[in-house]
Amino acid sequence: MYDYDVLSIGAGSGGCASAMRSADLGKKTGLVEYRKNGTGGTCVSRGCIPTKVLLQSAKVYAEVLGAKEYGIAVTDAKPDMRVIHQKKMMAVNSLKFGLDNMLIKPRGIDRLQGKARLLDAHTVELVNGEETRTVTAENIIIATGSEPAMIPAFHIDKEKIITSDEALNLQEMPEELIIVGAGALGLEFADIFSTFGSKVTIVEMMPHVVPTLKDLEITGAVGKYMEKNGITLKCGSGIQSIQVQENGRVCCELANGEKIEADKALVAIGRSLNTKELNLEAVGVEMTPKGQIVTDDQMRTSIPGIYAVGDITEGPQLSHKAQKQGLIAAEVIAGNDAHMRYDVIPSAVFIHPEIAMVGITADEAEEQGIQVLVGKMRFSSNEKAMAMQKTTGLIKITARKEDHKIIGGHIFGEDASVLIEEVATAIQNGLTLDDVADSIHAHPTLSEIVMETCKNALGKAFHK
Repeated sequence: MYDYDVLSIGAGSGGCASAMRSADLGKKTGLVEYRKNGTGGTCVSRGCIPTKVLLQSAKVYAEVLGAKEYGIAVTDAKPDMRVIHQKKMMAVNSLKFGLDNMLIKPRGIDRLQGKARLLDAHTVELVNGEETRTVTAENIIIATGSEPAMIPAFHIDKEKIITSDEALNLQEMPEELIIVGAGALGLEFADIFSTFGSKVTIVEMMPHVVPTLKDLEITGAVGKYMEKNGITLKCGSGIQSIQVQENGRVCCELANGEKIEADKALVAIGRSLNTKELNLEAVGVEMTPKGQIVTDDQMRTSIPGIYAVGDITEGPQLSHKAQKQGLIAAEVIAGNDAHMRYDVIPSAVFIHPEIAMVGITADEAEEQGIQVLVGKMRFSSNEKAMAMQKTTGLIKITARKEDHKIIGGHIFGEDASVLIEEVATAIQNGLTLDDVADSIHAHPTLSEIVMETCKNALGKAFHK
C-alpha cells in the first residue's frame, strides 16, 4: 500500500490543479511545497497576479492623466506606491487564502512541507529544515516550476541589477531604467515603470519586440506605439556586459558598442527550471538537453507512474498551460482519456493596449505548405473602440484556404486577452471563418471586430 494515490510536487498552478482534480476524482492526494506560504507558486506570489495589480494601477493612473480627453477635469493626480503595493499584497494574500482554505483544505488534500527528492518511481524524500521523511505514492506529478535565471554575465546583485522578483517590490520608481528583454515580462514592466514616471529603455537581441510573435506587422505596430509613449527600444543587438559603475549607475554595453546608463537594470529574460535537485536522472526520467522533462500528450514521463506539468515541460511557460496539464494528468491517472493540445494555448501581454495570440501566423502556415486566407481589421473600424477612444491596434485571423478552418489569431488592441478566447475556441473546435462570420455578436462591442475580421477574410466585411 502506498501513502497516497497521487502526490503532486509543487503547489503552483499545475500542482494545485492536479491535486484538486485528483481529489475530486476520489484519489487520496498529497500536495508538496517547500516554501512556507507558497500556495499558488510563481503566478500568485511573484508573477501573474502581482504584476496585473501593478498594471491595473498604472492603467488607472494613465487614464486619470488623460481624463480631459473624455471631458473630465482632474488635477493633482499622483501615484502612492505604498498604497499600490498594499493593494498588490491584499490580492496575493486573498488568493492564497482562498486556495488554502476554500479549494484545497475542503477536498481533504494533505499538505506536506519540504524539498522533494525522488528515491525511486514511487518514493519521495522530503527535507524540511532538520527533519527528513519519506512518503510513497502510486503516482507522482512533478510540478516544480521555474525561477528567474541568475545569468552570471549580467552580474545580478538584486539591488542595482534586478530580476522581476525585486522589481515587483520597488517602493520608489528609478528615474532611469534599462530592461533586458522585450518579451511579455519586459514589456509589462516597461509599461508599469514608464507610466509611473521612469525613463525606460528596452534592450532586445531579436530584431523586434515580442520575439515569440512572428507577425511583423503587429510587432511593428506595438514597437511604434511604445516609442510614441516615451519608451526607447534598442532591438537587434545583444548585450556585451552589464556592470554597476563606481558612481552607482548601471552601464549596459551592447554588442554594437553602444553604451546605455541608468539607475537600475531589470533582467527580464531567462527562467531556471526547478528540476536540478529532484534526482530525476538517477530515477531514469528522460530530460531534454535544456533540462525539461520529456512527456507525451497525457503528461506521462518515461517512467510509469511519474507525470510532469508546467514550466518544466515543453511549450510556453504559462500558468494556464500548467493548469490544463495538471488536469490532464489527474484525468489520465483516474483512467480517463485526456490529451494536451499545444496549438490552442492562447497567450497575452498585458500592456495597454494588450497583445494576444493563439495558433500560427500566415507566414508560419505558408512555411508548412498551408495555403491561407487572412482577415485583418484595425480597431479604428470598431464602433465600440471608437466610443471608448481606444482605437489603437489591429487584429489578424488566419484560416486554411481549402476549408476555411481557423488556425491562428493575433491581436494588438483593447482587451485583446479577452478577444483572443473566441479565436482559441474556434481553433479548438475546428470552426471556420464562415461559422464566426455568420454568428450574431452584440452591438456595440469589441467582440464584433472578431466577426468582422472573419468576414474580411471572406470578402464580406462592411469595413474594408
